[in-house]
Amino acid sequence: MRKRVKAPVTGKSNAERWARAIEQELIAQLLARACSSVCRARLCAIEQELIAQLLAPEPEPEKPPAPTFEEFAVIFLDLCKANRLGVNTISHCEVHLRLYLNPVIGKRRLDAVKPADITAIKAGLASKAQNTMCETIKTLRRVYNVAVEQGAIEHLPVKIDMPRRSRKAVIADDAVQQAALLRAAKELGQHYVVMLLLGMDAGLRRGEMLALKWTDLDFTQGCMVVRHNIVRGKLDLPKGRTEDEIALTPRLAEALQAHRRAGPFVFTNDRGAHFIETNIASWMKKLVVLAGVPWHGMHILRKTCGTRIADDGGGVGAIAGHLRHKDLQTASRYIDRRGASTRALSALES
Repeated sequence: MRKRVKAPVTGKSNAERWARAIEQELIAQLLARACSSVCRARLCAIEQELIAQLLAPEPEPEKPPAPTFEEFAVIFLDLCKANRLGVNTISHCEVHLRLYLNPVIGKRRLDAVKPADITAIKAGLASKAQNTMCETIKTLRRVYNVAVEQGAIEHLPVKIDMPRRSRKAVIADDAVQQAALLRAAKELGQHYVVMLLLGMDAGLRRGEMLALKWTDLDFTQGCMVVRHNIVRGKLDLPKGRTEDEIALTPRLAEALQAHRRAGPFVFTNDRGAHFIETNIASWMKKLVVLAGVPWHGMHILRKTCGTRIADDGGGVGAIAGHLRHKDLQTASRYIDRRGASTRALSALES
């Protein structure tokens, strides 16, 4: 719309200057109204965007990539030590990781291990004993279970099947061999008799024999408490990580009282400390040579104890209780079954 206005000034030049001033003022007013509309629209848009951001769920933070197997193996061993697992357990895990697992999958991420890698691990153990492979795969599965618990990975990337263990026939000393060992022990000295009876009567492991203290014995009640174990030369908790009470046979109690010496341990060395595993193994080797009995290691005494309980009518539960096994299946492996059919037939015919 055009509007005719009379200039308030006289002269052409003055009228032109007045007109240009009016023009600038009108343009400024138009620009101000336009900017105001744009700002309101922009503010509305920003407001809507903020509301949408507030209503929208928070995005989950991106998880860091899974560590490599070698990196987590260090964390795993630290957790084993923090949880106070047995010295033997930690040592075996270290060996399995260093020799058999890290060389094959150490550089792979935990979530990138494939079935072919598990096959490669087993192939690398082909020249080893069957039980070595079983223990190594057991360590591998334990590492992955801990990784899931710690949140390093969400789930197992592969299925880890445990191979079947190979079991040898249980061998225990018969009555004739037990008598020969006892005669030889009496010839060699009282501490040989105590060692032999702690194995055949009490069923103690060699480390438990070495860690046995006089304060663990109660001759009034006729029992002992297994509180410690010597593992790799160090004092540790028993294998089951619990204390257990065992009854003393009369001949074992008599042998212990006859052996009574100064020092905290039943077998105390010249320095007033405990012996180590190689010491008691050498005692046992000397004993079997003198008795003319085949060498089957120290653990045969524990198996002889379990077999004696079974032959005298004790069931697997009695063996498990005396030898401190967690389950009956383990206790059943401490019975020498050679001649069992003949003994069963004799019992049926009687």
